[in-house]
Amino acid sequence: MSDVDMADELAQKAGQAEGAERVELLARAAHLAIDPLRRIELLMLTADAAGRAAHQAADRARRGENRMGNLPATYEQIGAAAGLTRDVVHRQYTYGAALSWPAARRGVHNGRTSPRLVAGEKQEEGEMTA
Repeated sequence: MSDVDMADELAQKAGQAEGAERVELLARAAHLAIDPLRRIELLMLTADAAGRAAHQAADRARRGENRMGNLPATYEQIGAAAGLTRDVVHRQYTYGAALSWPAARRGVHNGRTSPRLVAGEKQEEGEMTA
């Protein structure tokens, strides 16, 4: 079986799975994908599945499942585990279907930041950088 066939088979299996199992199958499929566009597709599906799996895990933590003493986790505790603030966790948990980092933490910029100069390139005095 070729890597392409195996990647497609794993992606199909992922369609039937949930939570961390779905994330693992999609990540393995992305690793095997040869076509860069197919790899992008699978990586984006992996990221989405990971956020949804984190949301499901937060739900179980809020109910105290598999926690010492079955104590429900607070939003602050979930935020510490996820690298998010308590308020962000509450908002994403209550009103969303996935947990995710803010855009800036993921390296996404809104285009309003000042452009960076290429290393070694000098800006002439009075020259615009945009």
